[in-house]
Amino acid sequence: MLQNGENIIWKGTTWPMGMCSPLCCSTVKWRITNKRIDYVRGCCGSTESTLDVRLITDLQLHRSCFQLMFGRGTLTIYSNDRTDSQIRISTYGMKRTYHKLREEWLRTKNGQ
Repeated sequence: MLQNGENIIWKGTTWPMGMCSPLCCSTVKWRITNKRIDYVRGCCGSTESTLDVRLITDLQLHRSCFQLMFGRGTLTIYSNDRTDSQIRISTYGMKRTYHKLREEWLRTKNGQ
């Protein structure tokens, strides 16, 4: 548990360029909580972003046959944030993350 009642839903690192990601400085470190989505990307973590869960407008989970076989998925988060209107996370455990984030988003949206 983090401060102010924040609970971590998923935390991990993605490599958009596969094995070349560390060499090309394209790894992305994620932390999704019930209140916000934080991620750090760029060369030596030069860019940090935060998206408030209250700004999410929709969520989508996509899993191809290949992703299904290996327990992977692509979570797409749509928001009203001008700089982060669409965020994609493609890695292991996204089905579980999608369901937990959707539950928290709906709870926040309904004012509970």
